Amino acid sequence: MAFYDKTIKETLVELESTTKGLSDIESDERLRHYGLNTIKVKSDPLWRKIVEPFKSVFMAVLIVAAIVSLWHKSYFDAGLIIFIMAVNAIIYYVQRFSTERILRSLQKQSVAEVEVLRKGRREMIAATLLVPGDVIILDEGDKIPADARVFEARSFRVDESQLTGESLPIEKTCAVLPSDREIYEQSNMVFQGSFVVGGTAMAIVTATANDTEFGRLSDLSSGDHNVNPVQQKIDRLITRIVAVILGIALFAFWLALACGVEWSEALRFVIALSVSAVPENLPIAISVILVLAMRRMARRKALVRTMGSIESIGAITTIATDKTGTLTRNKLSVQEIWHPRHNEKRVLQTLAASTLLGQRKTADPLDKAFASFINSSETTPKLGQPLREFTFEHSMAMSGNLRHDGAKYALAVKGAPEKIVDHCDITEGEREKALVELHHLTGLGFRVIALAHASLSKPIDSLENIPDNTPLVFDGFVGVADTLRPEAKGAIARAQAAGISVRMVTGDHFETAYHIGKQLGLVEHRNQVFDSRQIITLSDDELAERLRTIRVCARVLPEHKHRILEVLKRDNITAMTGDGVNDIPALTNAHVGVAMGAGAQIAKDAGDIILLDNNFRSIVSAIHEGRTVYANIKRMVTYLLATNLGEVIVSLSALISGLPLPLAPVQILWVNLVTDSAMVIPIGLEPGEPRNMLEKPKRANAPLLSKFMTSRILLIAIIMSSMTLGFYIYFNQRFGADYARTIAFCSLVTAQWASAIEARSDYESLIGCLRKRNAPFIVGLIIAVALQIAALATPLGRLLHITPVDNTHLLLVTVSALIIPIVLIELHKWVGRKFFGKRPNLQRITKRLKRPLKKNKKFAN
Repeated sequence: MAFYDKTIKETLVELESTTKGLSDIESDERLRHYGLNTIKVKSDPLWRKIVEPFKSVFMAVLIVAAIVSLWHKSYFDAGLIIFIMAVNAIIYYVQRFSTERILRSLQKQSVAEVEVLRKGRREMIAATLLVPGDVIILDEGDKIPADARVFEARSFRVDESQLTGESLPIEKTCAVLPSDREIYEQSNMVFQGSFVVGGTAMAIVTATANDTEFGRLSDLSSGDHNVNPVQQKIDRLITRIVAVILGIALFAFWLALACGVEWSEALRFVIALSVSAVPENLPIAISVILVLAMRRMARRKALVRTMGSIESIGAITTIATDKTGTLTRNKLSVQEIWHPRHNEKRVLQTLAASTLLGQRKTADPLDKAFASFINSSETTPKLGQPLREFTFEHSMAMSGNLRHDGAKYALAVKGAPEKIVDHCDITEGEREKALVELHHLTGLGFRVIALAHASLSKPIDSLENIPDNTPLVFDGFVGVADTLRPEAKGAIARAQAAGISVRMVTGDHFETAYHIGKQLGLVEHRNQVFDSRQIITLSDDELAERLRTIRVCARVLPEHKHRILEVLKRDNITAMTGDGVNDIPALTNAHVGVAMGAGAQIAKDAGDIILLDNNFRSIVSAIHEGRTVYANIKRMVTYLLATNLGEVIVSLSALISGLPLPLAPVQILWVNLVTDSAMVIPIGLEPGEPRNMLEKPKRANAPLLSKFMTSRILLIAIIMSSMTLGFYIYFNQRFGADYARTIAFCSLVTAQWASAIEARSDYESLIGCLRKRNAPFIVGLIIAVALQIAALATPLGRLLHITPVDNTHLLLVTVSALIIPIVLIELHKWVGRKFFGKRPNLQRITKRLKRPLKKNKKFAN
């Protein structure tokens, strides 16, 4: 229920309370009814948490493969598959635990004490014991423990930046407001999680726990966690592969029976064929390269909390970024000063004299900005301690200091421009000039503060007591704004150069948001800025259409961010950056949540990636790393599917032509689990290519592999199977089946080496690949060659059904199986570069990625 549009009397009646508070008996009864003032969240039952990681398509395939292997008494194969499933389940449980930390952080926010009135008696109680109807007493520095309606206030201002994103403190009053006010317009309400920066107030609690605005964030944050979009693509691919394998298996079983093979033997063959077609080692290989990528990113000050986010950030198509604390420092700074007679020294004198520097529990952000600016000035005024400090007074809309000035007293004030100008003795022409400058500064998105001074013959106790016959002397304006991070504009430009759209979502006013967006290079015209107060009037389809051209969203509430992300996720893979409580719903709803290291702890708990250096530019580095991982995953999938498809074609072709199987089941197992494993992880560790940050990201629903790379898989599989069958048929006719089977085995393994060498790049030539250093690949290739030599020259060969062969034949087959695939794959790459525009434009890359930043010459800290 809304209380901002109710009078104090109506509020008290509605809550059945008084300005003296509840009695102990009443509070105890309400505590039993409402419960503790802590955030409560929904949680899945334990059985669902345990089962969840086994619900993916890949896991289902591996479960079937493990069962089939056990039935086939292939215990080593089954054990390895079960191990892979266990590792992936553990990874999921860790991710699930990390997600639930968000909700535990929400619960920690209310652990504090608060002063309340209980039938007129002041006492301190735990904030968790607050109930609706309690009267709370708020003072400077307090953290507000619940939502409440203010009924008594004196110069009361609150920092709501963590909830609304508004950088400047909000002045709170008791006045009744009209209906249909957004949270940032409810100036007679205070909200849980905000901080008092000045003044005192008394308020009556209207909501606690999950009923607060803060608690509502937990409902938005506790939905289903986003499925990794890259994993979704892999699942879709595996689903299609399983469907194809099922069809092939049924065909092979029918064909085997038609050829007179005993049904049990035909069934064993079909099972072996089906299991060999599944890339069992892909999940563990992906996990290994993700762990290593996490370590690399940590060295670059980007802490990855969920491994899947590395894949996702490499595929993102749009970034929605908070402003406060992300693109800006959440620190006000002086941007411009103006004096009607260009007397900058006078402006600095009054600014220094009016700044409140006393011992206060919470410094006003404006005073901190002014003090920092004064201290950095080359001509810092020399001032003594003030005789009196006047904190912000609502009736006068100003604050200031009073100091001794010989026999007189010097008063320096700062405050709302209209109020200050009205109290100054200036001509109509000077007033018009001041108002024109005021309009200019506000048009630039600045918060404008007016300055003035006066000489008094005697001290005063309040600014309201300034003598009527003592007008103020107008000293000009100071324009302040949240300080932009110097690296933000360049980072946005680099993201845009990579084909990623960037949108700023902020709680700021329209004009402020427009000018900040313009400084950052996000917008050129006002029609690219969206006032989010209109969002409730738009359907999801209408909002999606508006967001196509919108790059800055102003006046955004947390639920607006959540909905904006939901709509963007329809056609995009999204990342959200933020640092405050108000960003939590969007951080948890995006495919990748990026939190700032200096932000609220709860925001860091909500993020998938935390930028420890608070540098927005690190997002670009993370995207490059993610794109490298994403590209390497596609290479691994291409390599494994080509190998497995080649084995399937060999087996089916032999069955169709009536030949004995060219490869023994144990040899297929050796190729799948030993040779493949030695090469697939090094392929996944290939360093990033320059073209990674030049290509536009693929659309969200694009398949994992392009048609061109699918043709590469078919080409490699056909080359492998043709050579393997060709060598087998030739040597089988002259030396027998066992001799030919060993030759076929060597041919397939060597062709895999060639495929792995070419897999280092999708389009770059072999010469270009050899110039790039990849030590793990060299080590993996050496291990693969060593294992093959061991299989041919040691007793291990007996287990693999290896027969001694002539060295000349072995050399001929090895050289042929190495060179032929390389030549044909190089030809395929050349076709891609020549006819499909796959050649990287290095000059364009250099121009985009080394674009210099423009320096800001304005006053900035």
